[in-house]
Amino acid sequence: MSRAVICIHGGDRYAIPLSAVRRVTEVSVIARVPRAPPALLGVMNQQGRVACVVDLGPLVGLKARPARPDGRVVMLQRQKGDLGIYVSEVAGIEELPAEMQLLPSRQGAAHAQVQSAEGPVKLIDLELLQRAIDNLVEA
Repeated sequence: MSRAVICIHGGDRYAIPLSAVRRVTEVSVIARVPRAPPALLGVMNQQGRVACVVDLGPLVGLKARPARPDGRVVMLQRQKGDLGIYVSEVAGIEELPAEMQLLPSRQGAAHAQVQSAEGPVKLIDLELLQRAIDNLVEA
C-alpha cells in the first residue's frame, strides 16, 4: 500500500487504499433498513443514487455505533452498487511506509499496521473488506 485515506474510528487510525475510494462525503439523512443488522446503518442519497452505508466498526472487530452527523462516509469504488463506509473522521491522505507489521490477531478487515508520523495506522485489506461487506449487505 502506498497512498491511503486515513480514517479515525473508535479511537484508532485506519488506512483504506486510495485506489478503493471514490470520494469522501458528509453524512446526510440515513434511512434505516427494517431488520438490517446494526452494522448496516441504512441507505442514503448519494448524488441521486441510493447508497448503502456500513459502519466501519464491525468490519474491523469493533461494535456497531450509530452514525453521527459530524461523521464522514467514504464512498468505495465498486462494480456492484454504491456503498459507503461510515467513519468518525477522515484525517486526510497519507503516503504510508512499505514496511508493515502483521497484527497479532486479525481484526476483521484490518490485518497489519504501519507507523506514521501521527502514530500507528491499521491497514485495511481490500479483499477481506469486500468479503465482510458482501456478507453483511447480502445477509
